[in-house]
Amino acid sequence: HLEDSRMTGFLETSDGAEERRSNPHMHLLEAFLAWHKATGERAYLRRAARIIDLFRSHFFDAESWTIGEYFDEGWKPAAGEKGSWTEPGHHFEWASLLVDFAARSGQNELPAFARKLYASAIANGLNRATGLAYGAVSRQGLPLDTVSRGWPQAEAIKAAIALDGSGGPDLKPEIEARVGRLFRWHIDPAPLGLWIDRIDERGRSLATEVPASIFYHLVYALTQYLDGTAQMG
Repeated sequence: HLEDSRMTGFLETSDGAEERRSNPHMHLLEAFLAWHKATGERAYLRRAARIIDLFRSHFFDAESWTIGEYFDEGWKPAAGEKGSWTEPGHHFEWASLLVDFAARSGQNELPAFARKLYASAIANGLNRATGLAYGAVSRQGLPLDTVSRGWPQAEAIKAAIALDGSGGPDLKPEIEARVGRLFRWHIDPAPLGLWIDRIDERGRSLATEVPASIFYHLVYALTQYLDGTAQMG
C-alpha cells in the first residue's frame, strides 16, 4: 500500500525512501478516470480529485506554465538539474487528462491550466528543425534531452484534440499538422506495421528497436483522430 499517510499522493516505494515524481501520479490519474468511466462509481472520481489537488499545489509552476518531474519528500523541486527537468510529452498528457477530468467533475477552470501546459510545450519544447517534441527541456526552455521519441508526438495529437473546442482557439489545423509530423518522421519511413521510435535533433533515426511500450500511445492518439474526422465527415 503506497498511499502517503500525510495525504500527499503516493510513495515511489514501500519504504518511502525514493524521490517523489509527478509522472506516476499522472498515470494513476489516468487509471482513476478509466475506472470511473468503466464503473460510473464516484469514488474513483474523488481519488482522481486528490491527484488534481497535487497538480494545483505542487506539480504546476504558474510562472513558467510547466510541470516539474522530480521532487523531494516535501514536494519541493529536486536539487540541481532534476528540479528544472520538464518533459513536453508529459505536458501534453496532463493537458488531455485535465480536460477529461473537468468534463466529469465540473471543475471548469481546469481547461485553462491545460491550455497553458500545451502552450508552453509548443513554445519551448519543440525542435524547430523537425517540429517534433524534445524529450526534455528546462523550465526556461533550454533543451536537456534533444531526442524526439514517438510517444510525445502522439500525446501532442491527443492534447490538441482534447483542447479543440474547449474555449480556446481552433486547433483543427494544429491537429492535422501534428498527425502529419508523426507520420513523416516516425511511421512512414519505418517498415510496414512498425515505427521509428527515436529521432535525433537533425531528423535522423536513432532507432535500434521497436519498443512495444509506445504502441498504446499511437493507437489511442490515432483512434481519437479517426473518431474526430468521422464525426466531422
